Amino acid sequence: MRSRDLYLSMVGIDDTVLAKAYRYSEEKKVVKFHKRLSFVACICFALLATATAAAAIHHFWGRGMSGVLKSSDVQQQTLTEQGQAIVYPELTDYSSYQVTDQGITIAPDTVVADDKFAYVSFKVSGFSISDKEEPGVDVDYYLGDEKDSESSWVNGSSYFYDGIIIDDNGMGVYEDGSALEQDGFIGHYLDENGDLEYVIQIQAVDGLNTIPGNTLHVEFSSLGIYPGKAEYEAQVKGNWSFELQLPTTSNAQTITVNKDVPESNFTITTIDISPVSITVNYKVNGKVEASEDGTGIPEFTGFVMKDGTRLPYVGNGGSSGFTDDTEEYAVCASCFDRVIDISEIKSLLLWPTDCGGVDKVEVDIQ
Repeated sequence: MRSRDLYLSMVGIDDTVLAKAYRYSEEKKVVKFHKRLSFVACICFALLATATAAAAIHHFWGRGMSGVLKSSDVQQQTLTEQGQAIVYPELTDYSSYQVTDQGITIAPDTVVADDKFAYVSFKVSGFSISDKEEPGVDVDYYLGDEKDSESSWVNGSSYFYDGIIIDDNGMGVYEDGSALEQDGFIGHYLDENGDLEYVIQIQAVDGLNTIPGNTLHVEFSSLGIYPGKAEYEAQVKGNWSFELQLPTTSNAQTITVNKDVPESNFTITTIDISPVSITVNYKVNGKVEASEDGTGIPEFTGFVMKDGTRLPYVGNGGSSGFTDDTEEYAVCASCFDRVIDISEIKSLLLWPTDCGGVDKVEVDIQ
């Protein structure tokens, strides 16, 4: 059983205990990892025209992206119109992005990115599985045009969207908010048309590459299933390759904080934040207690909003580390599980250490 399946099967167990243990380490396709850390008749006509125009600019993110990166209709429209998101099915040359091999068509659906992270979803049509089968793929992806260069390396994970999201209490629920089924198989991979969506999350590697405007290469070479608890079993082999230009807009901003993290020897100097990710920059003020389970660096987990709403489990993967050998400064970078309105944030929620066994602490930022 993969860790995400185990986590989601523990419905009813205290959510704080689960959240502390859960780090979304599902057995996904991890491409490359580099240790360094360095999105009347006239009146009737006028109304019709207005409605038509509104419909024309409605940017609908696909099922997978809407599930992995929760967002309101307004947020989806805003990020797409600002250029931080791309909705491929509405492009005039969309057909040129669709690749069909062995009767299976794969095409990019939605891309959302900022300076450090990118979410990319693909629609997969024509691959048949039952409601109780878990799909899988063999896929490779990299940045830039030199596959064998260090500049192509990314921290990444990828998976078929299973219709399950993590709610504001840290518990697994279906995308419509309903409770998970208890019959032993909880994934809802197929949409109403029998299609699948595959999601890739990548993080640029500091000092090696960047996200904005870069080219993401994605190469699918087989599709299959995970039969029972066995390893991946390829069923259809082919070649579905893509070159995707990532958005150039990030909507990122830097906020000066200069406040200590309670129960730690760290001070948050600044944060670099966009609607889809955050990088917390720290100054180290004393000895750091590291362990086999972590670096001892405070770990971002969520927000408290200005209206009092607590969002304790927004963090959705990332990395942390010291910026140089002196270990005087450190960073924690994390993407989000939803689009965040930066202007409505009151404070950050963090674990004072990433080694576990602690309670969350709060640090005001504005």
